[in-house]
Amino acid sequence: MDSHATRPGSAVLPGWFHGEALLMQPTLPQPLPVDPAWFSAEQMDRLGRAPAAVVFSPAERRVMRKKKAIRPSVWAERHRVLPDSASYSGKWRNSTVPYLPGIMDASFFNSVQEIVICAAPQTGKTEVNYTCLGYAVDRRPGNALVVFPDQDQAQDNCNDRIQPMFEDSPRLRRYLTGRQDDQAAKRLRLKNAIIYMAWANSASKLANKPLPYVVLDEEDKYPVTANKKEGSPADLAKKRTRTFAHMRKIWRTSSPTVEAGPIWMALTTECQLVFDYFVQCPHCGAYQKMVFTGIRWPEDVRDPLRMKAEQDCWYECRGCDVRWDDGDRDLAVRAGEWRDRDKGRGLDTALRSLQPVSIGFHIPSWLSPFVHLWEVAQAWLETDGGRNKIKLRDFRNGHAAEPWQALSAERSEDRILSLADERPRGVVPGGGRVACLLAGVDTQDDGFYYEIRAFGYGLERESWGVREGKVPTFEALAQVLWQDEYRDADDQVYRVLLTLQDAMGHRTAEVYDFCRQHRGMILPTMGKQTMATPHTYSKIEFYPGTKKPIPGGLQLLRFDTNYFKNQLAGLLEIEPGDPGCWHYHGQVTRDWAFQMTVEGINEKGFWDNPQGKANHAWDCSTLLLVAHDVRGVAFFPKPDPDAAPAKPAKRAVQAPAKINLW
Repeated sequence: MDSHATRPGSAVLPGWFHGEALLMQPTLPQPLPVDPAWFSAEQMDRLGRAPAAVVFSPAERRVMRKKKAIRPSVWAERHRVLPDSASYSGKWRNSTVPYLPGIMDASFFNSVQEIVICAAPQTGKTEVNYTCLGYAVDRRPGNALVVFPDQDQAQDNCNDRIQPMFEDSPRLRRYLTGRQDDQAAKRLRLKNAIIYMAWANSASKLANKPLPYVVLDEEDKYPVTANKKEGSPADLAKKRTRTFAHMRKIWRTSSPTVEAGPIWMALTTECQLVFDYFVQCPHCGAYQKMVFTGIRWPEDVRDPLRMKAEQDCWYECRGCDVRWDDGDRDLAVRAGEWRDRDKGRGLDTALRSLQPVSIGFHIPSWLSPFVHLWEVAQAWLETDGGRNKIKLRDFRNGHAAEPWQALSAERSEDRILSLADERPRGVVPGGGRVACLLAGVDTQDDGFYYEIRAFGYGLERESWGVREGKVPTFEALAQVLWQDEYRDADDQVYRVLLTLQDAMGHRTAEVYDFCRQHRGMILPTMGKQTMATPHTYSKIEFYPGTKKPIPGGLQLLRFDTNYFKNQLAGLLEIEPGDPGCWHYHGQVTRDWAFQMTVEGINEKGFWDNPQGKANHAWDCSTLLLVAHDVRGVAFFPKPDPDAAPAKPAKRAVQAPAKINLW
């Protein structure tokens, strides 16, 4: 503004200082006295001895005026506008997601410096971050750093969410400078603050910016370190706030992944107060913490597709046993409140009592108005009672907002041995239950581990171990697979319909030759940790590492190891007598059972053998499931039980030779 000083009948003297120095009459209200030392002798001579005071322009008064205190949740309803791309666009309404206002208000409690939000997807946790940023810019201005897992997410969120938040809100729009260069994909320069975008694998973006506000978005997706020479991205970002201890705020939001992940560790070990949301039943008024076991559906519904089609699901109130539909759930959440996990105190009471520096909030998906109760039930049904480990991990992370518990081993030897029946080794179950025999071979430098297993008809994939062990040579392996006979109690003879052999390792060329010599009865395989399809074929024309052609070429079967090991783990949990059980014969050894226990799912969700123990039985069993899928055994027609029984034969029911697999 232009600055000047006046007195009655005098001219304006511009350019003195940042403000307006005027000769004021003593009757004017509350002038700011002027110190004569501010002026030169010439200026004082021109002013004379009349009293002088400073008067600020309207713009300066607006900037310096002390603003009335207002809670972030109240500010949000007045000034936050959601973009058209949001599921609920337009003006922010606290009643839409009722558990968010408390988090926003607690974020700006005087003692609080770090806010941890461990939440399932689609619960609104990211909107807390952005709303708090808007509030800070308007009420407590300061620079901010928003950290995303990667550069693409940083640019997308800046362009699609953060900038529109300022453009769509009349209150926030006034802080935009209007210059195009100030609204970049990596930085938003405002009139009173700068919001920087950073990504977790760039140490340079996380450093050299002292500021009071930091947002760590989806922290569990960050790499362990920003680079080989730096610490964790979260630690680097938090160091930027050291010089702002009097006003700093750090928001850490993420869906959990594993127990050792940063968001779960922060919630359970670093927070002084952890809050859970208690809903109030719209029928009986009882407060309760919503838990997954309260979500119910008809007992005969086990198919996730049926659940999706019928959507017959409800939540049962623990106070009055009334069944809530989605509408009742939303009413219960709307009337709910945050309570601290330790003593059950309300949010305000707990904050005032403890004056915490770090606080945490836990939000499962079934609290969210954006998630139907039947969607939670469907996600659980997809886990097949917890047997599908990948789906179970998705359920725990994506709905329960709990970490996956990585296991080094999931089964005991005694559990495996309990699956054994009374058959001797080498005997096939009778009674017309067996559709075919399949075999899996794990190749080692000193021999071959194998398992021959009988599979039943139908989609249940019930199977019975017939023979397993180790042989030293290819000749001995051929003897076990195709020359030895396997009979049931009715003297029915079965031969191995298909064998899959591990071809990777030091003996790949030998395995290729062995498979080439027994075309139609055996296939070489290569397992991949993850694939787009469960299995596929590749044409192999040359021996590995050479230009020597393979006569006639070979089909190499590639398969998704995680996919089939998940299925195997589920089958091993089925009790004897139930459809789909993975039976063993009565002479299975404890060593073979032990080899079925050494693998488990690691923190990344993949099957792993962390201690490097022998797992040949596990690998053979995995190959057997691949063979069952490749051969389509689940769709073999079952013989008519009323038909006349076939006479005992000395020949194989399934001819093993020259099966066209392609």
